[in-house]
Amino acid sequence: MRNTFWIVGLALVVPIVASAQKAPLLEVFGGYSYLGIHGYAAQASLLFPGSGGSGGATFGLPNFGLNGWNGSAAVNATRWLGAVADVGGIYGMPTKTIGGMPVTIGVHEYNYLFGPRFSIRDGRWVTYVHALFGEAHASVRIGGPEVLAPIGIVETKFAMALGGGADVGVYRKFAVRAQADWLTTRFLGGRQQYIRVVTGLVYRL
Repeated sequence: MRNTFWIVGLALVVPIVASAQKAPLLEVFGGYSYLGIHGYAAQASLLFPGSGGSGGATFGLPNFGLNGWNGSAAVNATRWLGAVADVGGIYGMPTKTIGGMPVTIGVHEYNYLFGPRFSIRDGRWVTYVHALFGEAHASVRIGGPEVLAPIGIVETKFAMALGGGADVGVYRKFAVRAQADWLTTRFLGGRQQYIRVVTGLVYRL
């Protein structure tokens, strides 16, 4: 009877282990990132300290886009469950018209995010969703012809990215990735909601 239990147990465990082994232990990604920033209202007192802005006065920032890079490493515990560490940097100096005045907005932002990833693997294709949480560090510099002295703000705030993507194998251990996220941060006393688009190469170990 004991031998029968061992045989049945092995019959159940071996397929599970074999299935898990089909998922690479580590997946490393690197590529390009684009961030589309929706316009939002920032607290005027934070943008213009000493100006006397109070009482909830706000300053409207426009829509603009930023370019940068993204990298991540995912460790797979099973065929469908993994843990992801995601880092990225985005940069830009768009010039926008605010209140009839041209204003240059220089942005450097870095995101450090971690969380679970859930994947479906089907041959060359891997589709996944993830929920990532961490911090965003931003340096913003606002200047223009009518601004006597450029305004500089540096903040580190909570960040969250919800989204997913798809990988398609192209050569041995390499795959191409397309990913989209809804990224949320809280800078300058307001809430920012971004669309982040990422593409690049994945190396599977």
